Amino acid sequence: MGEEHAKVPLTPGGFTASTSRRGRGRTRLLIALAVVIVLLAASGAGYLWKVRSDNRAQDRAATAAAEAYLSSWQSLASSGDTATSTTDRAAGTGTATAAPSAAPASAGPSAAPASAAPTAAQEQGRAGVTAVATPGTISVDQLVASMVDARTRLNVTGARFVPGALERTGSTATVGYSASLTLAGFPEPYSYDGVLHLARQGKDWKVQARPDAIHPALAPGLRLDRTTSTGKRGQLVDVNGQPLSGDAELAGNLVGQVAPLSGLQRVHDAVLAPQGGTVAVRNERNETVNTLRSYPMTDGKDVETTLDLKVQRAGEAAMATASKPTGALVAVDVRTGGVLALVNHPLNGYGRAINGRYPPGSTFKIVTATAALIAGKDANTPLDCTQTVAVGGRTFANAENEEFGVIPLREAFAHSCNTAFIRLEGSLPDSALEQAAKLYGFDSSRPLPIASVGGSFPTPKDAVESAADALGQGRVNASPLQMASVAAAVASGTWHQPFVSGSAPRSNPLPAAVVPTLQDFMRSVVTEGTAASVAFPGEVHGKTGTAEYKDGNPPPTHGWFVGYRGDVAFAVIVEDGGFGAQSAAPIAAHFLQNLDTTP
Repeated sequence: MGEEHAKVPLTPGGFTASTSRRGRGRTRLLIALAVVIVLLAASGAGYLWKVRSDNRAQDRAATAAAEAYLSSWQSLASSGDTATSTTDRAAGTGTATAAPSAAPASAGPSAAPASAAPTAAQEQGRAGVTAVATPGTISVDQLVASMVDARTRLNVTGARFVPGALERTGSTATVGYSASLTLAGFPEPYSYDGVLHLARQGKDWKVQARPDAIHPALAPGLRLDRTTSTGKRGQLVDVNGQPLSGDAELAGNLVGQVAPLSGLQRVHDAVLAPQGGTVAVRNERNETVNTLRSYPMTDGKDVETTLDLKVQRAGEAAMATASKPTGALVAVDVRTGGVLALVNHPLNGYGRAINGRYPPGSTFKIVTATAALIAGKDANTPLDCTQTVAVGGRTFANAENEEFGVIPLREAFAHSCNTAFIRLEGSLPDSALEQAAKLYGFDSSRPLPIASVGGSFPTPKDAVESAADALGQGRVNASPLQMASVAAAVASGTWHQPFVSGSAPRSNPLPAAVVPTLQDFMRSVVTEGTAASVAFPGEVHGKTGTAEYKDGNPPPTHGWFVGYRGDVAFAVIVEDGGFGAQSAAPIAAHFLQNLDTTP
């Protein structure tokens, strides 16, 4: 019996292991419960993680919607994307005004509540402003119209918006922001803090179209506005400090108007306008209900231009002697390219001086001669001046069928021989004439900050067009302003883009070696060439031009004369004037005589 007892295995504690089924069941139950607890904990953690993830996604989406709205508001306030351009004829320049809208200019005075299911038009306004109309709000178009109205009334020239913290509850949220608006005429930006209200629309978040989404002080029927300064507006003055407004010709075709802004009044408004005023909230009766900020009021400053009223008067008196009813005269300072005078004939009529597009005719031979000299030709290069020359099946002729035989380039320039210059152009490398034209600014760019025309030289399509271009015909065109700058370039050795305030936006130096020869060429026109019969006062350099402007037998022509004396370069055109030596050159002579006698 003792031996049998010794064979029974003992547990470490000295007891025999239990073989009860009830014990094994409890163990399995405990294990199962533990698994369930672990699974429930994992599920709960996953659920909480998903909730947090969804919340973060919703926060990001709402914040992004607010940022997109502020970005579009900033772009609109800074650039005026919804503005349409209108043209003020008198000053020859475009001015931007707010586009009309079917929505009221005030922030939604009595709009019917919008539908809870917004259309695409309600969600996407003009200028890319994304918002949503919900019950009790205004429409998105009304919101954008109010933005445009605020920008226009406040004269916003720049804007900056910085989003702040998000607060979200379910399907609605708010995002704070700070705004800084740069207002023309105010010394410091106008800054304020606002709050955007957002609503969830399906998977997306949108800023609600509420008046206070523009400014917290706005409500239906109210608008932002400003009071203007009581200071005095500055004046546009000439080089001697004399107001340009005293000259009717300059007032109508250059200075422009204050209301609506046009011409140089528009270009320099930030300086001319009196500074200061207030930012205010007004109602539909135009009553001020809240003054948001006041700025000290000061007078505007004068802006000095390059114009010289003495030169202007001399030009006006000279153009009064024109043999034809329409024409123009422009004078520029050869040292800088600054415009000294702009004269239209008739006075205060269409702005031909800076907006007229004409074939320059033989005055363009200055450019052709430049191309030849750059290519290695010289004053003695022989050219055959026959009555006619054929190019590509087209026959070109000299004025009055003149014929001089083989003559040097200098003489061909002085007598303006067409056939010689066509042969000259044909001997030049490809694109030589086009490159010379670019030196003189023939690139179709606008020379002045108001509506104006420079020179255009389209690449010739064939040999016939190249031949015509050499004579300033074909598709070449230029304004009197442009041709005055060409004459000034020969005088100074550098082409300056014409300007009326500040300094020349760009300049192109001519090759130094060609300038003395060009100057001699232009002097020869007056001493022994096509303009030799005109009684010019002093040492004048010039070039006549007779430009065909449409077909005919004979074709009708405009008369040109461009040149310089001392520091003053000029261009004169007489529409339908025929030979430039007979119509335009005498006006140039009167102009210079007037300069010598005008007080």
